[in-house]
Amino acid sequence: MGIAREIRDGLTNLMTGAGTAADKRAHAAYALRHADPAQIEAAYRSSWLMRKVVDLPPQDETREWRRWQASPATIAAIEAEERRLDLRHKIRRARVLARLHGGGAILLGVTGEAPEAPLDPPRLSRGALRYAHVFSRWELGHGERRSDPEDPWFGQPTHYSLHGRGGRQVRLHPSRVVAFVGQPLPEASAIGGASWFWGDPLLQSIEDAVKNADAAQNGFAALIDEAKVDVFGIPDLLSSLASRDYEERLLRRLSLAKLGQSTHNAKLKDAGETWETRQVVWTGMPEIIDRYLQLVAGAADIPLTRLLGQAPAGLNATGESDLRNYYDGIAARQNNEIRPLLDRIDAVMLRSLFGSVPGDAWYAFAPLWQLTPTDRAAVDKLNAETAAIDAESGLLPRAALAAGRRGRVIDDGVYPGIEAALAGAQP
Repeated sequence: MGIAREIRDGLTNLMTGAGTAADKRAHAAYALRHADPAQIEAAYRSSWLMRKVVDLPPQDETREWRRWQASPATIAAIEAEERRLDLRHKIRRARVLARLHGGGAILLGVTGEAPEAPLDPPRLSRGALRYAHVFSRWELGHGERRSDPEDPWFGQPTHYSLHGRGGRQVRLHPSRVVAFVGQPLPEASAIGGASWFWGDPLLQSIEDAVKNADAAQNGFAALIDEAKVDVFGIPDLLSSLASRDYEERLLRRLSLAKLGQSTHNAKLKDAGETWETRQVVWTGMPEIIDRYLQLVAGAADIPLTRLLGQAPAGLNATGESDLRNYYDGIAARQNNEIRPLLDRIDAVMLRSLFGSVPGDAWYAFAPLWQLTPTDRAAVDKLNAETAAIDAESGLLPRAALAAGRRGRVIDDGVYPGIEAALAGAQP
């Protein structure tokens, strides 16, 4: 009869106990504590650190917004419609709710259609889009998961529900709801939660880091009152305190000593008394607080210079590479997470605005990294020299090159008011 042996792929050392039952790490385990919504809101409303890690990335994702490419009239109409819908602010708000609560959504309100019916953008008439409203995940109920792979809304809820007038439930087709999901859950997660559809709130994974940083700051602030302590030595203090009269005279004595110091800047004491001042040493405390804040910055994936709004410190420190990496991450989220949701909104907005989607209209997110005036002047000079070289080469028709150059000058804002001046200029 054979002997079954369990083989573990890991490092064990019987002499040191590493990897064995004697190793303390062998008894450590992760535990998932579902964050309480009330506690999440309390942290967001009372902790500046929590509010910043929630608000900053959505603010940066929408700070420079997007730049449309089309005819000037088309761009002006699109930007006016975005302002009417307050679209940029609502995208930012939905992203904040996704990070804060694990989910947010934008409801597209279309004229003359039942909310439970599928929304078909090609059938929309002009002016059909009336509003785009933002809701938290806690304001929207949802049905079961659509599990048919052939369903165009596979993976979405069968429906959403919203409290309407008179307390009645309004059913919404998923085509009318643009959902912003928080930190995504693993597919077929083995750990149950409040919802299979919405994600985790940000606090779920960074709670310990934020609490530790807040506790370090509060603990340090509490020590400030104890920065200087006066210590009095009084003969026979403990035995004399049994007398209530002595206790009153002692308090009076201490008050007079404090008053004498304030008036004459001197300490008056009996020959048998002793007095000394003890100063709290803060060595290492600021570094500990900074380290806790660095852990929060790492957990939230935000550079410390951006999180605290401070200039980088240290020899030759600029923080430029950290900000560039952060902005690259923002750009990736804009294109991978926000763009697919904006495409759904644009499909409705543009058809409602023009009757169809303009074939020449497209957009790109504006870069977050802003050039200094010196760098911008250098770039403008290079662009002008490149245009001159292209014109001399004759490889491009002059009319097409001129149109492209005018477009770049307008988009880059090289000359304020140049677009209106060109429109009125003679060809």
